[in-house]
Amino acid sequence: MTITVGLVVEIAFNLIQQLMFIGFLYLFFDKGENKIKNILAFWISVLLLFTMANYFTFNEMTLNHLDSIITIVVMLVYSIFFLKGELYLRIIIPIIAFGLNMLISYLNLFVMSTFGDVPFVEAITFSSSFRYMYLTVANLLYLVALLIILRIGKRKIQVVSKVEIIAFIIVAAALYTGSLSTMIFYKQLINNEELTPYIIIVLVSLFVSAGVFWFLLLKISKDNQVKTDLLLSRQREEMYRESVISSSEQIRLVSEIKHDMKNNLSSIYSLIDNGQYDDAKRLCLDCSDSIAKVYTPINTDNPTLNAILNVEIEKARQIDISFSYTVTDSLDFVSATDVVSIIGNLCDNAIEYLSAIDKSQRKMSLEITVKNDYRIIMCRNTILSSVLSVNPDMKTTKNDETLHGKGLSILRSIAEKYNGTLSYQEDDDSLEVTLVIKDIK
Repeated sequence: MTITVGLVVEIAFNLIQQLMFIGFLYLFFDKGENKIKNILAFWISVLLLFTMANYFTFNEMTLNHLDSIITIVVMLVYSIFFLKGELYLRIIIPIIAFGLNMLISYLNLFVMSTFGDVPFVEAITFSSSFRYMYLTVANLLYLVALLIILRIGKRKIQVVSKVEIIAFIIVAAALYTGSLSTMIFYKQLINNEELTPYIIIVLVSLFVSAGVFWFLLLKISKDNQVKTDLLLSRQREEMYRESVISSSEQIRLVSEIKHDMKNNLSSIYSLIDNGQYDDAKRLCLDCSDSIAKVYTPINTDNPTLNAILNVEIEKARQIDISFSYTVTDSLDFVSATDVVSIIGNLCDNAIEYLSAIDKSQRKMSLEITVKNDYRIIMCRNTILSSVLSVNPDMKTTKNDETLHGKGLSILRSIAEKYNGTLSYQEDDDSLEVTLVIKDIK
């Protein structure tokens, strides 16, 4: 390559790299409301790093790794003073981003110089077609890594099957292998600088193809999320339908008891007046039994929690499950959808199991308690034999996994969303599922 072309290529790569450094931080963190300040801070940081990179590219450094030190300092200043988010993240993420760049660059350079039969020092310092192809591959790999971090950081990846995860990894490995093979083939067999632009086009095409694949994979993941949301919507719809039915039934029972109570009170008064105290006592007990048939609905300051708890209690009551509960927190920081998912899935799993065993052993309990900033939701139910020894991961045993067995998967995602955990444990006669979530407001 001519000196002019080499100069342009070096400057172009310097600009691209600085844009990736600062652009990644810009996209990862939140910004202030002053858009002019955001834009100025972004471009000033880019230009500072771009000027520094060009100076050290065309001049000999007097202090080893001075360029790396300056880059980290500029990234930290930009992140800490001009972006928003957790302070520890604004300190750690720039260091991780820079370290990842160094790891990819030097690992890539070492492998390519070794198999391409080019001295390491020559590959990193001398302008050549091999160096420019190395820079192309290294920067594209770094861009892919940053995009993946952004996706994970913004919680946009919803990969739900092992097949998708394996496909994601295999494509990345195939991409790197293809790029490396192309460059080695070029270096060993057809070392012709006139072909360099075409080889670079081939390398870029490999990355574009991988990008299209990953985009389609994310679309599939989004469809999976839509399917999950649809299941949740159906769950909410069923909850409200059952809540209405349950409320109507309770209103009917209360009306009947109210009607009967008038007659019973008159009868009790008459019995006492006639000295028939034993008969009056028996009638009082009958009245107490009638009242006990109508449970007192849960009444917290969270209407969604009230609705789903009352639905689950009624479900259990209808199939003779002894359901005890303790509620000391209303989960007011949890979204309505998540409240329904948490209580619905915990209770439904227990109710489904208990419905298949003898009525005398149908017992379950639900506790919602507080410990510091955490809420502990624990559901416990009787079991006839060990569940975890047979199914330690609590996977669905139903044939259609796309329509069934989503409950625990949803609970795991909620635990992750609220910086919590989902755990299971059992003793001789009961299984306990515990969800711990943090108040992230």
